[in-house]
Parts: sequence; structure tokens; C-alpha cells
Amino acid sequence: MADNTCPVNAVSCVSLSRVEALERALELEKEGRTRANEKIYDRLGELERGMAAVTTQYANITDRLSTISADLNAIKEKPGKHWEAVVAALITGAVGFLLARLGMS
Repeated sequence: MADNTCPVNAVSCVSLSRVEALERALELEKEGRTRANEKIYDRLGELERGMAAVTTQYANITDRLSTISADLNAIKEKPGKHWEAVVAALITGAVGFLLARLGMS
């Protein structure tokens, strides 16, 4: 144990042992807080890495969604183009038939 003599009057000093005990308790508290802070920062780092992965996945999903949307619009337009061709062929056939009938009479 440390020497308990007071530096002022060289008498046994009760306060000195209390100060030393408080200093030890403070040091233990600092170490505990340091470990707790390390855990917090480790978890924060994990969250940041996870968020970066989620952001990358979100960007990929957005790109794929825009590609799918463009493909879907192209698929939706195809039947319309086919019907336009069918209607044009029918009109052409009807006009040709009428002209042929009128020309033959």
C-alpha cells in the first residue's frame, strides 16, 4: 500500500488514500467508457458498410426497373403496330376491290 503521509505535515492522511481510490475508480471508468465507445463506433461502421451495400442494391434495382419499363412499353406498342398494319391492309383491299368493281362495270 502507498505511503499515507501527507506532504504538508507528515502525519497519517486519510484523504490521500481516498484520493487514490477515487483516481483508480476514475481510471476504471475511463477504460469502461473507452470500451463502450469502441463498441459503438464498431457498430456504426457496420451500419455504414451495410448502408453502402443497400445503396448499391437500390441503384441496381432502379437501373433494372427502368430497363424493364422500357421493355414493357415496347411490348405494349407491338400489338398496336400490328393492328395498324391489319387495318391498312383491309382499307387497301377494300379500296382496291371498289376500284376493281367500278373499273369492271
